[in-house]
Amino acid sequence: MLHEGPSLLSEQDLLALVLGTGTQKEPVPELSARLLRGGLHELARAQAADLVDARGIGLAQACRITAAIELGRRALRTPPPKKERLIRAGAIASRLWYRLAHLEHEEFWALLLTTRLEELRAVRISTGGLTHCSVLPREAFRAALIANAPCVAFLHNHPSGDPEPSPEDQRLELHLEEAGSALGVRVIDHLVLAANGIHSAREGRLPPPFELAFELDLDPDDDRPGHDAPRDQGAPHDHAAPHDHDRPALPEFAGDPADNGCADD
Repeated sequence: MLHEGPSLLSEQDLLALVLGTGTQKEPVPELSARLLRGGLHELARAQAADLVDARGIGLAQACRITAAIELGRRALRTPPPKKERLIRAGAIASRLWYRLAHLEHEEFWALLLTTRLEELRAVRISTGGLTHCSVLPREAFRAALIANAPCVAFLHNHPSGDPEPSPEDQRLELHLEEAGSALGVRVIDHLVLAANGIHSAREGRLPPPFELAFELDLDPDDDRPGHDAPRDQGAPHDHAAPHDHDRPALPEFAGDPADNGCADD
């Protein structure tokens, strides 16, 4: 059961697990075989009282059987929960900004994602000091490979409050892109989280998540009641993702790959 999973067990074996024990005269394998004599369909239609009266088992075991069958019915008719797709950098950052932005040391995290960019789980890869967090590509991708995650976003914080990536950050981003391509894991983004904002390798500088939410709430194109408040008349924020050729070239890495790390200038 633990190694192969329940799908390889027979119906008799599964029912025996639900029953737990048999009696002195009828061990649990024989009891489960007798209860299935009319087939699983007939057993599924029985009520707990019917099983006690006609099949000669205790009330507790009869209730276990009917509860397990009802749980299976509900699982079949319950749709899976709809997960948010983390398409924009702000949505990715919001998963960890509140946890990391105000720390006094650096941490490096991987957000594992499906092909639809739905979150699988967040994993802390490394913990560093005030201005540096050492990360190797093999460490950064280990959790994604173990979980068989097709996509990943990398995030780390800057305790200084400034999200601008350092040269070390840019070199690490380049190496992670190359490693992801070689391993078949798509790197969606690399974000720097700080108290004063966010930096996305794909979308550039962004405000903190709570300011992004405020801007969305005051969208002048939204004609819902209560959403007609004007924006500031200054230059609008442009959070559109730049094309790859618009992104600044990363500096060449001249050093030992073991020195890869994220650093806060």
